[in-house]
Amino acid sequence: MHPVLLLWDIDCTLIWSGGAGEEALRQALLNDFGVIGDLNEIEIAGRTDRAIVRTIVEHFHLEPGSEPAFIECYLAGLPGEMSKHHGGVLPGVEKLLNYAHEHPQIHNAILTGNMRRGAEIKLSHYGLWKYFEFGAFGDDDIDRNKLGPIALERARDHLKRDFVIGHTWLIGDTAHDIHCGKALGCKTLAVATGRYSIQQLSALQPDLVLKDLSDFESVCRLLFNV
Repeated sequence: MHPVLLLWDIDCTLIWSGGAGEEALRQALLNDFGVIGDLNEIEIAGRTDRAIVRTIVEHFHLEPGSEPAFIECYLAGLPGEMSKHHGGVLPGVEKLLNYAHEHPQIHNAILTGNMRRGAEIKLSHYGLWKYFEFGAFGDDDIDRNKLGPIALERARDHLKRDFVIGHTWLIGDTAHDIHCGKALGCKTLAVATGRYSIQQLSALQPDLVLKDLSDFESVCRLLFNV
């Protein structure tokens, strides 16, 4: 079996936070800038935290250059919001993560728009952070499509082995995830566990589209040919 690298998105792929992330953004807008804001017009799913915050700053005409302070306020409030909201690990995720973790030829990595600190807060809340030793995060670049090469390079450095693009999978739930995978040149598995339907995801032509990851045996056959 060739070494397989799984590049995981977080929100609505690994976990659903119950809206904790968006509420932490709203509270940061209120607490740091005194603005009661409706974020319905802000595209959040699949984008980097830095891109989201930049859009919020521009949309609400906040002081230019205030993005770092906004992000710090958001991250400070995120643990409290995670505790208040009722989310969870999505179907099949933990079994697949554990299988990969125990298999010497399969490796889990993060590829997310979340800041690294935010990713750790979210995944630690649900006991999943232990499965990940490296990845690419929103800290690394504001452009989601530039995170793939960073994640791949870190995998090579950390594990001291090469990974063939044909055996590298990006797993996510949005159009941005699919575009990111295509930009890297790896395979893409889209899961309809977020705001995108199976039909919407299929139209973007990922390599695979699934309702979720609950059918463990089928997922393993598709990803690992076992």
